[in-house]
Amino acid sequence: MLQEVTIPCGRYDYNQETKKVVIVKAKGLLNLYLNDENELWLKWYNVDLDSKLEIERILIKGCTFFEKVKGQNRVYLLRFTDDDQKYFFWMQTDDQTQDENYCKQFNDIINLQVLDDPIQIQQQPPIQSQPHTQPPQQQMDQQQQQLLQLLQQQLTQRVGPGLSLTDILSSEFLTQIAKDEEYFQALKDYLPPDQQSFEQFKENLLSPQFKQALDQLTHALKGRERSSVIQQLDLDYRVLEQEFDGVIAFIKAIIRKDQNKN
Repeated sequence: MLQEVTIPCGRYDYNQETKKVVIVKAKGLLNLYLNDENELWLKWYNVDLDSKLEIERILIKGCTFFEKVKGQNRVYLLRFTDDDQKYFFWMQTDDQTQDENYCKQFNDIINLQVLDDPIQIQQQPPIQSQPHTQPPQQQMDQQQQQLLQLLQQQLTQRVGPGLSLTDILSSEFLTQIAKDEEYFQALKDYLPPDQQSFEQFKENLLSPQFKQALDQLTHALKGRERSSVIQQLDLDYRVLEQEFDGVIAFIKAIIRKDQNKN
């Protein structure tokens, strides 16, 4: 069910280098909503500029905190534990007694987000969705281990600045996977029900659309939302505590998940 709060408030521009803020002289609306996909979306609109959207990002429960700034009149801080970004807002309602109520509503909606327990996540299979059917467990585990070993080799050989998923999942690598029916069998149960043929597997894996999807995922993993992207893919985002690069962290999270399962 959709949960939402809209707060009349202005904002400040925060400079991460100088740690100083400059007020944006405009009326604004801060909107937070939890959608049917269990995603928390934050948006701030500049009302004076025809409600222009100037802030938009996904939030994660446990990594997001909205609180009053001590010693400041009607100023509130939105901070995160997974990156250094900060947002400062100033309440614009006539009734100052509503400030704390708005703050409570904001945090209540954050707490409505349902997250899997990290331990439970690590014990699930290392692919995003649950299998529809199970092949013989021993054979499937062996095939998955071979795939993960190849993935680890690709990562080791190509680690460097600006690394993308298409660097790791290169055309040569994907061709090697696509022509081996045993690898297809290891992944078959995680494919959409209408695409579980070997021919479709090969066609999709080597298609321009798949490469485009890898490029889009790389862009997301390189951005500020990398922790939420990794978590939405049912992986342990805490790997970012040791690995800043989102692409490398993503691959390591896949490998770690399988290791924890075993």
